[in-house]
Amino acid sequence: MRGWRRGLVGLAGFLMCSCPAVRALAASWVVADARTGAILAEADGDRVAGGGAAVHLLILLSAFEQAKLGILPLDVPVSVDPRSLSELAGRRTEPVRLSGQRTYLLSDLLKAVFLARSDLAAVAAAEAMWGSRETAIEALNERAARLGLHATRVVTLFRDDPNNTTSPHDLARLGHVLLQDCAEVRGWGQLRGIPFDDGRLVLGNQHLAPPAPGTWAFFDRFVEPKKKKVFQRAGILLREENGLELLGVWLGEDEVVAALSELVGVLQDTLARYEPVSMVRAGDPLKIAVTVEGGTEPAIVPIAAEDVRIPVPKGTETQVELLMQVPSVVTAPVARGEQLGEVVVRLGGRVVAVVPAVSPKTVGSRGVRSAEVQLPKRAGVGVQ
Repeated sequence: MRGWRRGLVGLAGFLMCSCPAVRALAASWVVADARTGAILAEADGDRVAGGGAAVHLLILLSAFEQAKLGILPLDVPVSVDPRSLSELAGRRTEPVRLSGQRTYLLSDLLKAVFLARSDLAAVAAAEAMWGSRETAIEALNERAARLGLHATRVVTLFRDDPNNTTSPHDLARLGHVLLQDCAEVRGWGQLRGIPFDDGRLVLGNQHLAPPAPGTWAFFDRFVEPKKKKVFQRAGILLREENGLELLGVWLGEDEVVAALSELVGVLQDTLARYEPVSMVRAGDPLKIAVTVEGGTEPAIVPIAAEDVRIPVPKGTETQVELLMQVPSVVTAPVARGEQLGEVVVRLGGRVVAVVPAVSPKTVGSRGVRSAEVQLPKRAGVGVQ
C-alpha cells in the first residue's frame, strides 16, 4: 500500500498545460462502488464546482453510445472546422495540433480528448456528432439530465471554462457509467500512450495512475504560471483490491501532491472498512421456472448472466433481497443466452444491481429441430 501511495504522490511532477491563475478552493470528494455506483463515503459530495472534466467525459460517453446504436461509427472520418482551428489551435493550453487540410477518425479524436484533454478534438468530435457547438451543448445537457447529473451544466465545450459545473456525486456517476459501458476507455487509461493520426505521432497518457494492477485514472490539471506549480481541479481514480472495485472522486483546486494524498487516503480508509459480498453468481439457477409454450421441453429454469459483488461494511449483517422479474410463460423457440427477464438485487431496501436472467439452453419448437433455431425473438445476453 505504501508503495502505491508513494507512486501516486510521485505523479506531482506531471505537467499538462497552462491556464490563468485561479483562487484556491477547498476540495470535496466521494468514494463509490465502481460496479454499482453506490456511494460508500463522502465529504460535501453535492458541492458544485468547475465541471470541465464532466464535459469531456460526457462527449466520450455520447460518442460510444452513438456508435453502439449505429448512428455514427467510430471509424468515420471527421474534418476540423476552420472556426475551431482559428479559435483553438494557437492556444497555449491546446496539446494537440490538428490540420484543416485532412480528416481524422472519430476514434482518434476521442483518444485525444481522453489522453491529452484536447479542447480542439472535443469540439471536432462534438460537431461531428451533432452538427454544431450549440446543438452539442444542448444534447450534452440533456444526456446529463437523463443520467441524473443534477449539478452538471455544460455552457461551453472547453475544459477550463468556469461556467461549466459538476459535483463529486455527478463525476462518480459519470465515471461509473463510462467504465461499465465503454471498455475502450477503460483500456486507454491503462496505457502509457496510443498511436494517433495513423501512427504519425503517439499521444502520451496524461492520466497515468501508479504502477498498481487494475488502476485507472482521469485527471483535470493545469499549471499556475506565476507559481510554476501543478494544480488539480478534479481527479477520478479507480482502485481494485481484495475483490473490491472502488472509484474515488476528488473535486476542487489544490496542488497535485495534496490532492492525490487526500484522494489516496480516503480510498485506503474505505478499503479498510469494507469487504466484498457475493450477491449473485453468473450461471446460478434462479428459484423460478418459466413455462415454454409449444416447446420441446415444458419449462426452463433461468440463470443469472452476471456476477454481483457488493462492498458492505465489515462486521455488519447484510439484508439481501433478490426480486425476480421474469414472465411465467414464454413462447418457443428460446435460444441459449436469450434474456427472459431480470433479477433485481436489493441491499437494505436499496436497489444495488439489476442482472439479466437468461436461458441456460436452447429450447426448440415442437416439430422444429433445435439446430434450426437461428433468430431469437427476444434480446440475447451472452452466457459464459
